[in-house]
Amino acid sequence: MTLPDDNPGSPSFKTAQQVLELFYGKYSADKVKLVLLESFQGYALNDRKGFLDLGIGEQEVSEVFDGLIELVMAVWTLMEEGKIEGVRA
Repeated sequence: MTLPDDNPGSPSFKTAQQVLELFYGKYSADKVKLVLLESFQGYALNDRKGFLDLGIGEQEVSEVFDGLIELVMAVWTLMEEGKIEGVRA
C-alpha cells in the first residue's frame, strides 16, 4: 500500500498500522465528516457540474459518503477501546 508522506515525489510503502497512524494523526473523525459532507453538498448543489458522469444517483453517492463516515468513526472507536492499534497517544 502506498501513501504520500512528507516527500510527495517519492511514494513509500506503508503497513496498515502506519496508514491508520498517518490518517488519524492528520484527520479527526469530525474533520472527515465535515469534509465529506461539504464535498457531497458541493456535488448536490452544483448539479454535479465538474464531476464525472458515472451513471450513479445522488442516493448512492450519499450512501457511500454515509458509509465512509461510519467506517471512520468505527475504526476510531475500536482504537479507543484498544481492540486495534492505531494512533499512538
